[in-house]
Amino acid sequence: MSKKKNKANKVKTSFASGYDAVASVGKRKAASPILKNEDEFLHGQQRKAMIGTGQTLYRNFSMVAWAVRKHLDYNTDFNFQVRSENEELNDQIELLMKVFSRPHNCDSSQRFTFSQMIRTAEMRHILDGDFLFLKRTNGSLTAVEGDLMQTPDDAEPAEKWFNGCRVNNDGRPLQWGLHARERYGRYKFLRRVPAKNLVHLASFDRFDQVRGVSPLAAAYNSFQDVYEGVDYALAKMKVEQLFALVISSANANGTGEYTRNGDGTYDVDFGKGPIKMEMDQDDTAQFLTSDNPGSNTQDFISLVLSMAIKALDLPINFVDESRTNFFGSRAAWMLYDRSCKAKRDVVLESLRRITVWKLQQWIISGLLVLPDGMTVNDVPFEWVHRGMPWWDPVKEISGDVMAIQAGLDNPYRICKERGRGEFDENLKQIAKAKEAAELLGIQLSFIPPEVEENPEDPDTQEDDV
Repeated sequence: MSKKKNKANKVKTSFASGYDAVASVGKRKAASPILKNEDEFLHGQQRKAMIGTGQTLYRNFSMVAWAVRKHLDYNTDFNFQVRSENEELNDQIELLMKVFSRPHNCDSSQRFTFSQMIRTAEMRHILDGDFLFLKRTNGSLTAVEGDLMQTPDDAEPAEKWFNGCRVNNDGRPLQWGLHARERYGRYKFLRRVPAKNLVHLASFDRFDQVRGVSPLAAAYNSFQDVYEGVDYALAKMKVEQLFALVISSANANGTGEYTRNGDGTYDVDFGKGPIKMEMDQDDTAQFLTSDNPGSNTQDFISLVLSMAIKALDLPINFVDESRTNFFGSRAAWMLYDRSCKAKRDVVLESLRRITVWKLQQWIISGLLVLPDGMTVNDVPFEWVHRGMPWWDPVKEISGDVMAIQAGLDNPYRICKERGRGEFDENLKQIAKAKEAAELLGIQLSFIPPEVEENPEDPDTQEDDV
């Protein structure tokens, strides 16, 4: 038996009773058998480098900026609603939240509204990995970006610090080390802040993880490669725009808009546009001409981008709407919306903690007086996502009405999912509109007219994708 055949038998035998994924046969990079806390894979300068990579790509590559903005559109737009049986109490709390949401009340820098703070905080969470809100005694919030959370220099060896967060034996945060930026990339330690005074906006993939990691980390290399590749393709395209008529001539003293150097070389200035060149018989000039970028390159760039934006679960037809028809677009959106549930929950938890803190402050200051026997924990409130409006109102509203009549859904949930406000408030406004119309002698009808189906409507045809 040859050595080659004997080696093949050994490899086959090694796979017989184990996992191929852990077997290294030279075909792929071997996985490390050393398992560590997730925070040990990204700490110190490495974490700063990761944050810097995300910020640079967001500034310079429109595809990254678009992907982040699209994520924010679907995961940071909420309405505050109080749902107690006391309508007067509901209106009072909602008014207090509306006043707090103004820049000079909610933001210690007095630049952002509360909704803008939530959107920007989630942006920093996605790009930097995590974000902190510092709850101030004056009732405002201070933003703390990811690179400002660092382990203080006076940390004791017995203390458990992970990238700026001190935890107990159970992994629960106890303190955060807050820093301020100085010139030339330096940082100045400010103070240790108890974790109870901070709201941590982050998503975790492991139970022992303390600091968040950007979901875009797995896509940064792909985004950067495409960004650089597009730059190179554009540079090549610019060169190809330079045209010249090349004539090989026996005339050694040919005239043209060029200068022949003493060493036999030519200096040609293309800044004047297309020119005519007369060259010596044995001299030639060649210029780049090609299909740039070629169709294969374009397809590959599109493939890489489609994989990269999957880091945020975004479907490729969000980038290029021509890739699918109406039904394909709606199916892609429904799958993406389902993936947003966990992302919104992260933002909602931060909103819940801030709301409870504000309710406590309003009660202590006397701005809010709860009914006898009612505590902060008894106040039923909700941050409601604005939802998605109807794509095809006539058909979808009819479907929603049929679902209600069949007991498969209810008006409250449909109003919430469609972003149409509160059902009770809608009824009040309808009654108000009827009353106003009657005073003016106008008859309002809320029965929709029958719509005749158009057999040639492309949306009614069978999906061929």
